[in-house]
Amino acid sequence: MDKTVKERVREVPANFGPLRKPDGNARQTGICGDTLEMWLTGNADEIISASFITDGCHASMRAGAAVASRVEGMKVQEAKALQDDDILKNLDNFPQDSLHCITLALMVLRSALADMEIRAAKGPEHQVVDVSDRSKSDNTPPGKRRTIMVMSGKGGVGKSTVAVNLALSLAAKGFKVGLVDVDIHGPSIPTMLNLPDVTVMNAADGIQPVILGDMYNLEVMSIGFLLHHADDPVVWRGPLKNSLIEQFLNDVAWGPLDYLIIDCPPGTGDEPLSVAQQLKEKAEAVLVTTPQQVATVDVSRSINFCRQMEMPVVGIVENMSGFVCPHCHTTTDIFRTGGGKKLAEKYKVPFLGSIPIDSSFGISGDAGMPYVQRFNGSPIAQTYQSIAEALHTTRSKS
Repeated sequence: MDKTVKERVREVPANFGPLRKPDGNARQTGICGDTLEMWLTGNADEIISASFITDGCHASMRAGAAVASRVEGMKVQEAKALQDDDILKNLDNFPQDSLHCITLALMVLRSALADMEIRAAKGPEHQVVDVSDRSKSDNTPPGKRRTIMVMSGKGGVGKSTVAVNLALSLAAKGFKVGLVDVDIHGPSIPTMLNLPDVTVMNAADGIQPVILGDMYNLEVMSIGFLLHHADDPVVWRGPLKNSLIEQFLNDVAWGPLDYLIIDCPPGTGDEPLSVAQQLKEKAEAVLVTTPQQVATVDVSRSINFCRQMEMPVVGIVENMSGFVCPHCHTTTDIFRTGGGKKLAEKYKVPFLGSIPIDSSFGISGDAGMPYVQRFNGSPIAQTYQSIAEALHTTRSKS
């Protein structure tokens, strides 16, 4: 692998990607398993703009783009009356065995039109509000995202698990959240979010992140989306890794985010250093440790790394803090406890919380459904919500 992101992404039409503040939205899955989603702006009489996304083949992409382009500026009643042949005549050499893609695109259009009519009838209070446009009375000004690096000086402490569940906990609070995986040699985010065969695409406004709406309200980018096979090794030296990270941070069309969570590999080497240098004073850090001393000593190095880079440490999370028995649900301290809290006290940084080991983490991660989604309402999910709240209301003075 010696190609940069731009050379490996798939070019897509200019009307690919969600519209901000849509008046109508719908998503459906077709008979071949392709899912197509469409966004509309307009009123009861006319469609002003339209866009779409699809996880399907090239034919699905062409059909979605053709329908979205055709209906812009069209009267609503005329759009409702469109038939497959109306779209097909504008598509040269469209494969006969993919006509169902046009049918799917028109079905989604009609559903989006119905959604637009329902919202219009209910009034402005039912229109979609972009979180980034809300006036907030807290420490996150509208349109100004916070970039949080999830780091640790030691591997195997569960950084990716913390990054994913923290991102989802923030999204559950209504924030727009991006999650970027800069663990070049061991990307795990695609597996944890059940995204094994995703194709990264490039549109007019940049590389498109993988958009997980509805259930997750999350945008994601990982080098795992660029590999031909999940087990392909990434054999890169520092300059190539730095180039990739620069593209992930600057060339991805994240849109207006409240938070960008960065899942870093262990240590204080190329990847964390590249992120910190490129973001300069815009990044903050959440450090993950386990309770025992062998981990806290390594995490101490990460704290000093952050201070050398003049990067604030928002707080420390102690992961694997005790074991929750799946039978009696009793928590047993199989490691030394309190290491994370003592580390926070020593370096005078906030302690955000403790997360115990639960066998359900492995089950949910392998199934591609993060813990806080699959076990929403559980004590551990509530702890993640508390950590997200503490993160949101705390800015480190370190």
